[in-house]
Amino acid sequence: MNTSINTPDPIKRIRGEGFVDYTITRRLPKILSTIEKQLQDHRQLEAAQRLLQSVMEGSPIDTKIFSCPTAYWENYLDHLSRLTWNDLSFFDLEFLFYHGLNSIAGYFDNGVDVFWPTRQRALAEAIPALDSGLEKILQLSDTDLLKTTIRCSLFANEADYSQLITSRSDSNLWNDRVLLDESDEFISCLEQHPVKGDIHIIADNAGHELCWDLVMVDALLRSFNNIRVIIHVKPWPMFVSDALSIDVEETLNRFVDENLSEGICLMGQRLRSAMDCDRLLIQAEADWGEPKHFSALNDDLSNTLSNSTIVISKGDLNYRRFVQDRQWPMDTPVEIATDGVPFKALALRVLKSDALIGIDLSIAETAAAKFDNWRTRGHFAVIQSLG
Repeated sequence: MNTSINTPDPIKRIRGEGFVDYTITRRLPKILSTIEKQLQDHRQLEAAQRLLQSVMEGSPIDTKIFSCPTAYWENYLDHLSRLTWNDLSFFDLEFLFYHGLNSIAGYFDNGVDVFWPTRQRALAEAIPALDSGLEKILQLSDTDLLKTTIRCSLFANEADYSQLITSRSDSNLWNDRVLLDESDEFISCLEQHPVKGDIHIIADNAGHELCWDLVMVDALLRSFNNIRVIIHVKPWPMFVSDALSIDVEETLNRFVDENLSEGICLMGQRLRSAMDCDRLLIQAEADWGEPKHFSALNDDLSNTLSNSTIVISKGDLNYRRFVQDRQWPMDTPVEIATDGVPFKALALRVLKSDALIGIDLSIAETAAAKFDNWRTRGHFAVIQSLG
């Protein structure tokens, strides 16, 4: 591992090459095209198109178009008044683009959620897949149950869950795609020491992923009687598919639908009961909707996570928050790249952007031999202890 390194720059756009430029020139236009019908009039559409054009051209940032739902956003926007989009890191640029779409659509004024139809479609597609895969999972013993629900929470969008629902660790999917798996140490720690207190799950996407996150939560609550689980979701729409409180509510409503199997209905009832007795809480701190890294959370949230029994961090964006989305060499030790983060977590992440640490170079070489864009393709994954 590389232990002698200066703090690198944040990941930024290089025109004409790389994943950031691809996101700006290809992915963001596609995202805008999917929400055009949700914009209420032609002025909003024109404003959104101007926003996109400004991002693509690297023009000066027009801070007047952005809402200020928190004091943090007000101060943040003040510091952007003389900058261009090209001056921003990739992390800040993405956050600001989605915040611009929310502002233009009127989310902070009248609650228009332009990504709600997308998340609803994702939930509708997820429920049948969950229903078909859940029966075998519920028959597993405690250790295998936890291991399997962690796997399914990681690879939530996979069509074939049969490769994940196993007590063994030798499935083709697992061996071919998981570059680093530290889940055994995590589960062993849970089983060897009486678990009490709070387990925090920093959620990522609605739909398939949130469904399997809730299966994992159910497994944790069933396995350990003295814990409480807190799921952290976004306070407002972000990154198209990020889960909000209403998505948790809608997902639980679908779980108890009488047309589904007995297993999924009973799980939904258990989760509802856990919420009624405060063993399961849903929280949506403003920090999750602000361009903050984990080293810069508000004091109360930071202390809460630091004092928790366990933190599970889901998804690509939260991984980037750990490492400040910097250009770390991939073999940089975790303790160096996450210096300043006041809590430890188990990160479940499918690789969809460049940021990556704590990976042996030989593993990286094997992955690179399969795909040139292996760090952004969404094929490989890690289960990694961070912080």
